[in-house]
Amino acid sequence: MLRIAVFIVLLLLILLAVYFPRFRRSLGMTTILLFGAIGVIIWQDTQERELEFERISAEQVQLLQMQVRPGLNARSFVVAGRLQNLAKDYTILSIQLQATIKDCHNGDCEVVGQEEVSLPIEVPSNQSRDFSVTIPFSVIPKTIGESAWEYKIVKIRAR
Repeated sequence: MLRIAVFIVLLLLILLAVYFPRFRRSLGMTTILLFGAIGVIIWQDTQERELEFERISAEQVQLLQMQVRPGLNARSFVVAGRLQNLAKDYTILSIQLQATIKDCHNGDCEVVGQEEVSLPIEVPSNQSRDFSVTIPFSVIPKTIGESAWEYKIVKIRAR
């Protein structure tokens, strides 16, 4: 029903533009102004999105009580923990978490797997939230010695 209404309105505008030259000029100006306004709105939204990733630094966020367990298949792991927001003014909307598996034997550790995952989690200022996320690895990480996990927050989106 909406498509039919839009089609009829567009048809009427075209007919009016064909038969009335003054309407054609005002329609053209209105169209140019409309596209200009849409462009400004898109530009402002893009600027705001970029600012969302600059409001909180990684030092203002802590990962606590991190635990890992096997996932549904041999390539995935479930990482659980608590995210603490130490920022005074901003609420965390999501984070980009990097998980690294290291194989430690004979005093040396080497990276055998590293993946990033986006974690949508809302954490108001000076609060904490528990989370659990499944991280699929592109290959099955095999360890000879002791496996060690490291976590790093790559990006933080906040408002």
